[in-house]
Amino acid sequence: MRSFQILSILSTLTLATATPFSSFVERATCPIAQCFPFPEQNKCDITTSCTSTGAIHSGGTTAPDYCACRAGYKADPAVYPPSDGSVQMRLVWPGQEGRVFVKPGVPCNTLCDHWELGAQGCQEVPLVTNGCS
Repeated sequence: MRSFQILSILSTLTLATATPFSSFVERATCPIAQCFPFPEQNKCDITTSCTSTGAIHSGGTTAPDYCACRAGYKADPAVYPPSDGSVQMRLVWPGQEGRVFVKPGVPCNTLCDHWELGAQGCQEVPLVTNGCS
């Protein structure tokens, strides 16, 4: 009985001191906002998908989630200039360097220049190298 009480107290303390989910969004140093992968909180446009970049960093922090365009697509350049890094970006993510990520709510409905080049495509959208992924 005593060990159950101690275990219960430790569990409560662990939960009370755990980092809340939303705090990892606030830690972002990237030019575009992250998305939440939960249906009611996901603000990504229907042409994108809230996607994790898949990394787990030292200290146990997980990689951020961003609204990812379909391969070879970017935001409409008539509305959002491709060079506007506050709206869309590419990441240093092996094999996905040509994938464009946009801020929540922005549609990806325009083919990139040289979309057929895969990871070497979409060069007109800025590549962010400051550790966003």
